[in-house]
Amino acid sequence: MPRLKAAQRREQLIDVATKLFALGGFDATTTAAIASAAGVTEPILYRHFKSKQELFVAIVEEVSNATMDHWRELIAAESEPREQLRMICDALPPHIKRFEDEYHVLHGALSMSRDKKVLAVIREHYEQIEKFFMDIIQHGQKLGSFRRDINAQSAAWQLITTGIGYAMISLNLQNLDKQMINEMISAILRGLKA
Repeated sequence: MPRLKAAQRREQLIDVATKLFALGGFDATTTAAIASAAGVTEPILYRHFKSKQELFVAIVEEVSNATMDHWRELIAAESEPREQLRMICDALPPHIKRFEDEYHVLHGALSMSRDKKVLAVIREHYEQIEKFFMDIIQHGQKLGSFRRDINAQSAAWQLITTGIGYAMISLNLQNLDKQMINEMISAILRGLKA
């Protein structure tokens, strides 16, 4: 195998770790297994990542950045907050599918890991999403699109927990049909409507 440049090796290690964490979980996957699957030694892995936690952080940061960039681009031309939320919710199923392994890693660690660094990066991921949704909801409240008596943070977390639940069910049990997804989105938006 030809020697990879540092950036390419780093991406390869992230890809391999993502697949292994998705299959076996963060806690159960060893750096030795990651190095072996990548065709390198552990010292090579440690040149790029100081720890398994650092690899996990890189995975979560990549999916967080991809998610936020996708959502911002998606709603850039739409000024109505209610429609912005609908567009994001409509785009969630293919987004979850595209980042299937990353979401298996994220949600597996969320439910199983007790590692403080892992939980801290997961918290940062959800705080970023919380702020994004709160900004949309508060803007909608100012415009009169959303009820002003609703706590924007609580509404943001309703969206987040619904998204987590959708992702866990669709990735592990079954895909929900489009009609059911649309009804779920409409129910949430009716609760926010002014």
